[in-house]
Amino acid sequence: MVEIIEYTDPYCTWCWGSEPILRKVKEVYGVQAEISYKMGGLVRDIRDFYDPVNEIGGEGWYEQVAAHWEDASRRHGMPVDSRVFYEIKDSFTSTYPANIAVKAAEFQDRELAKRYLRRLREGAAAERKHIHRLEVQAEVAEEVGLDANQMVEDIRSGRAEEAFLKDLTECRSMGITGFPTFLVKNLETGRTHLVYGYRRYSYFEGLLDEIAGDSLVKRRIERSEDEVLGFIRRWGKVATQEVATLLDIPKHQALEMLKYVSDKGLIYGDKAGNDYFWRLKTAIACDPEMGICRVGI
Repeated sequence: MVEIIEYTDPYCTWCWGSEPILRKVKEVYGVQAEISYKMGGLVRDIRDFYDPVNEIGGEGWYEQVAAHWEDASRRHGMPVDSRVFYEIKDSFTSTYPANIAVKAAEFQDRELAKRYLRRLREGAAAERKHIHRLEVQAEVAEEVGLDANQMVEDIRSGRAEEAFLKDLTECRSMGITGFPTFLVKNLETGRTHLVYGYRRYSYFEGLLDEIAGDSLVKRRIERSEDEVLGFIRRWGKVATQEVATLLDIPKHQALEMLKYVSDKGLIYGDKAGNDYFWRLKTAIACDPEMGICRVGI
């Protein structure tokens, strides 16, 4: 058994870019690889934030971040809609509230909290959701099956912030200031390896095999329609790049394949920023004699 702990932030574009890699890890290694998250707090206060590498800071921060996300999207392949930063430029000050919301979700259910973090990422990156706002955080909580009222209570009480600050302290004590950062652990031997920044799937595959001593059993991924349908069924909603990473094919080839499957009426694509999210098409069968409509896949 291995565990990958991602030190992350819902607004981090390269964390968003790492989603295809982590999903493929789960597809290949299954229950042998546990993935968990610690919240790192990317931006405490945008008003005094400065990123010298990407030249982000000052009054025009929203234009700079938008350009940074667009450039990152061209490189990691995940969808973005950078217009969100022009919409939130007057109300946004920090990524901390979204981090705190994730910790509030963890109080209720750690697995649902992972889905919640994913929905926050999708919302911020490609759906122009203002995830720094409490009301949006509550809406997303309801979407994934969390108790939104309890979440709001845990946020307002300061309980979730305390949990976030513990994660933040852990990050700083480990010298982690950039995201994503991954701590890869062999849960049987205790061996660990720290990975800084975005890495491709092949890197993680090699590292997992090394750190586990080649003891992990890998599922073979087939480049087939059934593989794609199963992938979408398991995750609910996937981006084009996630299919490309899963099948180890170029993104344009994955898009052609997805459009072909869509033309057969099995899936559909929702426009999301500069790309698409793909879902299974739900069939509704109606029995006129019984007066009942049944939903099925």
